[in-house]
Amino acid sequence: MPVTSVSGRPETAQRITSHLTGTHARQRTDASFNIIPRFSLASLAFVGGDLCPPPSFAPGRMTPRRRQKDPVWLPLISEGCRVATELPAGCRLALPVEATDAFPEDLLSHLADILARNPLEISKLDFEFTESSLAVDSEILIYSLAALRDAGAGLVLSGFGMGLTSLSLLRDRSFSGLLTAVKLDRHLFYHEDPAHLQAGQSIARAVVQLASDFGLDTRADGVDTPETLHFLQAIGCQEGRGNSLGKPQPLLDFLKNSGPVRSDTKKRKRRS
Repeated sequence: MPVTSVSGRPETAQRITSHLTGTHARQRTDASFNIIPRFSLASLAFVGGDLCPPPSFAPGRMTPRRRQKDPVWLPLISEGCRVATELPAGCRLALPVEATDAFPEDLLSHLADILARNPLEISKLDFEFTESSLAVDSEILIYSLAALRDAGAGLVLSGFGMGLTSLSLLRDRSFSGLLTAVKLDRHLFYHEDPAHLQAGQSIARAVVQLASDFGLDTRADGVDTPETLHFLQAIGCQEGRGNSLGKPQPLLDFLKNSGPVRSDTKKRKRRS
């Protein structure tokens, strides 16, 4: 998809990419991160993973030290960059940037410092932002997203369909070249009321079509049943994660099980 040129302060994208050849210094955190494997829904080929932080990194559950000094998302980004250096070629790691009500204005400076310690191509990273994080038209938001995009990172609007969804936000960020993908929320596919379930599926179908028209990739969370998988395949959603494909696992297990194609998963889905 063609993107708009970055206006003003173009040196930041260069600054980010210039740190990609820094010295690798492993920094183990005091909590265990897992990775949720992500697959192409059409072929069931393995395409990447989503970093899954432990509960201690959720907003409101930080230690006093982190609450005083570090933003919630900083240790997640740091661990994500470290993990991404060990992933196979072609595997993209999605990092959920937790910002409850605003885009993190110091994201770029922290990211540049982290990349200086990890020999990592930023094109292996996808940054997931919530709708509330991307809704405000601020200079720092536009500038930061453009810098990340120009450095090769993926920009994902996540949780789409969970809150008060704004189609104008999806349109504006897409046409500005500040999004590369949209991620459907799992709540669209599960409800005890058949009418609500049908409504959620209709929204998902419409969003996939809009994303295709806007030149965006599509992902889905909550591919937990064969029925959900078949529905998403039918509407053309490109990637997904969920219990029907692969459960969260530690990095070592993820690396062991990862490959260009998960043939065992492909056969299992065909039998179902």
